[in-house]
Formats: sequence, structure tokens, C-alpha cells
Amino acid sequence: MKRCPNCNDFALYDDNMTSCPICDGKLVSYKRSGSSSSLNSSREPVRPNSAVQQTSDEDRNPEFETIRGFRYHYRGIITEIDPHSRLHSRFKKWTNSIFRGEPYQLGNTSHDSVIRIEEFHSGRVAGRKRDLIFFGDVEGRFKIGDDVSISAKKRGDRYIVTRMYLNETESAVRPGFQIPAIVVAGLTLAVIALIILLVSGIINFVSSGTFIALLERAIIVIGIIAALLGYIRSRFRRRY
Repeated sequence: MKRCPNCNDFALYDDNMTSCPICDGKLVSYKRSGSSSSLNSSREPVRPNSAVQQTSDEDRNPEFETIRGFRYHYRGIITEIDPHSRLHSRFKKWTNSIFRGEPYQLGNTSHDSVIRIEEFHSGRVAGRKRDLIFFGDVEGRFKIGDDVSISAKKRGDRYIVTRMYLNETESAVRPGFQIPAIVVAGLTLAVIALIILLVSGIINFVSSGTFIALLERAIIVIGIIAALLGYIRSRFRRRY
């Protein structure tokens, strides 16, 4: 393409033309300003945004802790397992169920395992961790490195496992038969209520006139029976 340096009307002409049709001036070659710089800029490699890449990596990892109501839900990898076995009396297991929220395990031995899970992470030295307590005999059911989903309840500074699911084997971890702490608390309240009702009924019966009348009749009957027995004994002694 060519242009006329004298007219400055920004008109462009074909390369086969030599003179300007307006002023008969000599046409010169036209070069677009900034074409080389725009070409070079278009050829520059696109650098990845590390912040966007880090955000996308975090989005791919599942959420470590989710709170729904009074339940805590975790998704992570088991990094430590610390099992314990203790001998407890029935009274000790009952008090632990009432005051510490532990399930009532049948038998003389109580089992619990402290499980540490860690969140999925990429590009970091370590992720968040949480220590959870699983009550019951679950030896050999899970191991270090398992991908698990856990539901837990918080009692004081402890997190007690209520449900564990192994994502790799798609199976739930269930301990031996045990009575949940809420059932133990409900039965205890029911027994206490029955005792209170029984004692209240006895007190009302004693304070009423019916009890006094029955007591007087019982004393009269006992006196008559005692007199008859004394008379019979005296008759037998005289005869023999």
C-alpha cells in the first residue's frame, strides 16, 4: 500500500500507482506504526497465574471440616491410630455415658481408639489435623492412609465419632453392639422419674387418713392375735 505525503488525507492507494491522483505528487510506501510491536507482543508467551492455579488446586480438594447443626463432618486421610483397652465396672461405664457422652459397651472391657486425620492438601508441607475418638472394638477395620468421611459430636474438648465411612472400599465402620449415650441418659431419667413418683405416692398415702385407719386396724388385729397366742400357750402349760 502507498500514501501521498503532501495531501495527508489518510487515503491509501495500490502499489501499482506511482503518483497521487489529487496533487500528482509521488506516492511513498505506507507502513503501519506499531505493527512490529503489536506483532511481538502477540508472540509473547502467556505466563500462568500462580494465584489462580493455587485456587483451582484448593477447589479440587474436598472441604476438611463442615459443621451442620450439632454435628461435625470431616473428610481426610488417617495419619495416626492409637487404640486403648480398659477394664471398667458397670457403674464407671454408666457415669462415663451420662457425664462424658461415651456409649455403654457391654462386657468388662471398654475399647476406644484415638484417630488423627489430616486434610487433603497440595503444595503445602502439612494440612489441618483433628484428633477424634472412636469407641468400640474396631481393630483391623481401618489403617493409616485410608480416605475417610467421619461424623462426630463435640463433648467438651473431645470429638466423639458417631459414623465413619471408608471412601476407598465404600464401606461403613461399625463397632460391636453398644448402647448410645443418649439412650442411657433417657433410661436413667425414666428410672429417676419412677422412683420420684413412687416416693411421692407413699408420702401422700401416709399423710392421708386412710393410712391412719388401716394402721389402727392392724394394731387391733395384731393385739388380738397376740392375746390368743398367749391364752393358747397358757392352756398348754397347765395341761402338761
